[in-house]
Amino acid sequence: MAGRHKYRLKCQTINKQNKLPCKAKGILMKNGKIRCRIHGGFSSGAKTLEGKIKSLKNLRQFKNLNDEEIRTHITNKQRHRENADERNAFNANMRKVWFSKSF
Repeated sequence: MAGRHKYRLKCQTINKQNKLPCKAKGILMKNGKIRCRIHGGFSSGAKTLEGKIKSLKNLRQFKNLNDEEIRTHITNKQRHRENADERNAFNANMRKVWFSKSF
């Protein structure tokens, strides 16, 4: 289906660079204004541990788990991400050492 640009909600924000209105597709906010994803239309997600637990409880795979089990899942996931970052930093340092050697 072709896009219906005539009926599309446009973002009501003015760009800083050229002072023209934003041309992106927007969503209706609670305050009645229309914003696109760049100008504050979508949420960035839960930040606190309680918020993450609450959001994960809505998923099918976490529906039957209690808060403590979901909390351990989140902390293990964060720990795994930190270990992966350490491994990537180590590999980057080894690449620097390997390619800086003169043969």
